[in-house]
Amino acid sequence: MSPRVSIVGMGRIGTMAARRLLAAEPDIALTLYDIEAERCEDFRGNATLATSAREALAESDTIVLALPREREIDRTLERFSDGQVTAPIAGKLIIDLDPPPADRMRQLDRAITCAGGRYTCAPMQAPAADGIAARLLDALNRPA
Repeated sequence: MSPRVSIVGMGRIGTMAARRLLAAEPDIALTLYDIEAERCEDFRGNATLATSAREALAESDTIVLALPREREIDRTLERFSDGQVTAPIAGKLIIDLDPPPADRMRQLDRAITCAGGRYTCAPMQAPAADGIAARLLDALNRPA
């Protein structure tokens, strides 16, 4: 069975992740979402284009966040002023490609864990981005 992965955020990092995942794992069931829907269009026919972050979360067991600011992470995971994640992420692996500072990352990890998910970071800043597919596939294959 091929992995089911959603990428939320199709800027430079998310687009690079999608391209490299499709090249490394042609049978992957990939779902993409960006608030600017046209950013996903190049992948039409190779991926499912979600119409909302919630749909992207529902489609996959692994959610890759390629979001530039914590505010977008909070919106995607429906984490509001109480700090609780209310999006349905139980049993899902959340991989953050552009994580917030360490203290905020720990808070996010706790919130995701309390919601029944698992959180890991695989930062993909420019020089290290060459191994993006390998790093994502490694994170997908790590035991729970």
